[in-house]
Parts: sequence; structure tokens; C-alpha cells
Amino acid sequence: MNRVAAIASAVATLAFADASRAESLDMNTPSGIERTLRSFSGGNLDVRQVYDHGGSGNIGDPKSFAARSVNDIQMIRAAIAVNKPLVHQLNARGVLLGNIVNADQAADGGITVYYR
Repeated sequence: MNRVAAIASAVATLAFADASRAESLDMNTPSGIERTLRSFSGGNLDVRQVYDHGGSGNIGDPKSFAARSVNDIQMIRAAIAVNKPLVHQLNARGVLLGNIVNADQAADGGITVYYR
């Protein structure tokens, strides 16, 4: 009986690990971050200024985050624009919507918004 319980426990643990991994992989995709930004309450918000060095066409420092396409940046800005409390928080920190170039979600649910 102990062996059956141990196997069942291992299977359950692996299933939960795969579910959380899949969830974490989706959270920073363009559609995942868009969903998050539309409903983000602003409890754990970080803002960081980035620069475009070298004219690579990618906005931001690739060491800080994965650079987004122009379409992805527009999607992020649109998602933020509909979340008025988030817009107000960003404006209070001196971040204008048109200067936002990326956003990432941390595992703890916090959001980092990158701007230039």
C-alpha cells in the first residue's frame, strides 16, 4: 500500500509541476502579458528605463528582457491604456504610455514595465 501511495504522490507532484511551468511559460507571451496588464491592480509594480543601443531595431536592453516586436509593444500599450489605475500609477512615476516598450510578469505576480 505504501508503494502505491508513493507512486500516486509522485504522479500528482509531477502533474502540478507541469501545470505551474506551463502557466509560467504563458505569462510573458504577448497574449499572456496583455491579459495580466488589463486586470493588474498595481500591488507590485516596478518601472525601469531602458535604452536602444546599437540600432538593432529591438527596443530595450536585451540583457534585461526579451525585446518585443512593434506589434507586441502596441498590444502592451493598449492593455495598459484600458487599466486606468495602472495608467495613473505609471504617470505618477513619470512614465508616459507612449514611452512603454515592454512589460514582464514575475513569478510572484509583480509586473515590471520598461520605458524609454
